[in-house]
Amino acid sequence: MSELPVQPQEGENIGPGAMLARARAERGLNIAEVAEHIKYRVRQIEALEADDYRRLPESTIVRGMIRGYVKFVGLDPAPFLKALERYMVPTQANVDLRTRRIPFPDGNKRATRLYVALSIIVLLAIIVVLYEWHFSVLPPPTVVSAPPTRAAPAPAIPARANTVVSAAPTKPAMPAAAVPPAAPARPLVPAAPVMAEAPVATPSAEEVMPSTDGMPRIQFQFQRESWVEIKDRAGKILLSQLNSAGTQKVVEGEPPFSVTIGNAAGVRVTYKGVPVDLKQHMKSDVARLTLE
Repeated sequence: MSELPVQPQEGENIGPGAMLARARAERGLNIAEVAEHIKYRVRQIEALEADDYRRLPESTIVRGMIRGYVKFVGLDPAPFLKALERYMVPTQANVDLRTRRIPFPDGNKRATRLYVALSIIVLLAIIVVLYEWHFSVLPPPTVVSAPPTRAAPAPAIPARANTVVSAAPTKPAMPAAAVPPAAPARPLVPAAPVMAEAPVATPSAEEVMPSTDGMPRIQFQFQRESWVEIKDRAGKILLSQLNSAGTQKVVEGEPPFSVTIGNAAGVRVTYKGVPVDLKQHMKSDVARLTLE
């Protein structure tokens, strides 16, 4: 089916939700089918098609919903995302105007300045405490990598095998020459297992080696299709994409991490090898949390 009827005409004020609803109707699909495919609730799809973004999560999650929807109906996502930016800008502008209109009486200027000064002092104190606490917690992980490297002395065991072999010639020096030749063959049998035990210590050292990088890891297991965005300590975006069901992602970086997960009920998160409970951070199927 052609995509032309779905594109907005010149001067036509139509939101991306209405465009998606039109594309769905042209393909003979219903809302329940779309919700089942892109793993969102029916009421969220209805709000999207009505361009009622007050009933939806933040714009990052909405973009993920639109990408999944557009992919399902087989269209180009660019016009829809462009329409989303144009459609949501006026609402954000109105919010900015409202927040600026906060009158302060002239008689309270001194109290306001005092309040601001105290707030800054408290904020700086909190930052200092968090900074010291963060660096006081970091040293313990370095202790884990040290002990496995000391397993290397295992090669000293073969030296014992050499001493057993060297002892064998002393027996042929005995007067009985017919019996000693059978004796050296017996020490050689236990010597072979001793040699085989030495390499066993090396695999354990190799298993611990990956932990020496010192970078915390976040592992995601997606049981359902989900949009994820992760920012590191500097605010750099480490991951921002729609992830398919049955896939995994591993992210490394500088903590603390700011994490936003859409359709969080279908995602399992492990941080530093410990499972993270997303239920206490979820609201409207979206989990927002900070991993220190």
